[in-house]
Amino acid sequence: MKPRLLWLFLGFALACELLDVQAPSRVPASVLDNPGQAELLVNGAQADFECALASYAAVGGMLAGELEDATLSAGRWDYDRRTVQPGDAYGPNQCNDGSFLGVYTPLSIARYQADNAMRHLAAWTDQQVANRHLLTAKASAYAGYSLVLLGEGFCSAAIDLSPQLVGDQLLDSAETRFSTAIAEATTAGSAEILNLALVGRARTRLDLGDSAGALGDAQLVPASFEYDATYSATSSRRENYVYQQVNKSPFNTIAVPYRQFLYVFADTIDPSKLDSVPDPRVAVRFDSATRMFDNRPGQWVQLKYQSIGAPIPMATGAEAQLIVAEIVGGQTAVDIINALHAGVGLPQFRSANPDSIKQQIIRERQAVFFLDGHHLGDMNRFKLPLFPASGTPYPVDATNPKGGFYGSATRFPLPDKERFNNPNIASDVNPGC
Repeated sequence: MKPRLLWLFLGFALACELLDVQAPSRVPASVLDNPGQAELLVNGAQADFECALASYAAVGGMLAGELEDATLSAGRWDYDRRTVQPGDAYGPNQCNDGSFLGVYTPLSIARYQADNAMRHLAAWTDQQVANRHLLTAKASAYAGYSLVLLGEGFCSAAIDLSPQLVGDQLLDSAETRFSTAIAEATTAGSAEILNLALVGRARTRLDLGDSAGALGDAQLVPASFEYDATYSATSSRRENYVYQQVNKSPFNTIAVPYRQFLYVFADTIDPSKLDSVPDPRVAVRFDSATRMFDNRPGQWVQLKYQSIGAPIPMATGAEAQLIVAEIVGGQTAVDIINALHAGVGLPQFRSANPDSIKQQIIRERQAVFFLDGHHLGDMNRFKLPLFPASGTPYPVDATNPKGGFYGSATRFPLPDKERFNNPNIASDVNPGC
């Protein structure tokens, strides 16, 4: 995919009308209320989403059991321990707030900025804005992905001071944004944004239980398609936070189930025996020279992202293929799995058992989507077993427990920031699921 120019300084500039004081580095909203700044608006929404996605992948990776906390900061343990509280930092913090990354506010900002760009573009004409349909398609797609992450990873949320919206309501809103993106990308003749939106809508429809709709979208996406969120070392808001939180600084370590992620298969000579090989898509290693911030010696680090500026896959043909495999099943699913295996040098998968095929699809998704923000949604959709089990002393692999016991939360609750400041949500509403 060709690199896309980002106007990186817009992270919060586009919401400056919400602030009482304008910093000199911020762009006044009045400057952006101009057809000549349409591309700037959309690039700003894109930059906001990319920051939010990286934070979601890192913080959500703890809640999803891909990462473990490796600090002595008790405020982070709730994610790893699955005991998330509505007052925790994921709610009010920004996406680049050090070791206490925010998730809800960054995703909400990204969604607002994308919707705001769409509103402006709808009011302007093709004569005023070059590539208006393409820009509308991009803004709609980024709004859709922001809502997908809120719908998959949160108990509830709000849109522009709306009443409390639960997961399916947020996903319905995402589907609407993706449908707009598909229509606008088709008009613009952009295969890239069309496929981005098709993968997003297929993902959303799968979450909503619309298998026929998800299949129809996924089958239209080329297997080779990939659209990435981009990062760089130019500023903290542009960093890949998975790399930052694991490789750059030992805030996290790879969770136990991913330290030796194996593909297990029947021996080709004696099918009654099982063989196994490491899955290269879950690339990790043990760094014995590092002492983590909680004083444990050694750290498991990820190798999927090789630098602070490594891109995070946002939508891929592999995801579309796995959606097809999940819905169609049978030999179609086996063929898709084996095509994915061939691409990374793994042995073939052989089975005609529907349950075995489904379990392998789940396993494929764990590998393909390792640390990219998908697995938290999969935990909820597939109702995957929790590891460590609820009630286990925390943490499971430390000689000196940090305190408490693993809980059962697999979604972030509605943050106190929203609950106490939104006039359309009662302050005593249940923030959990």
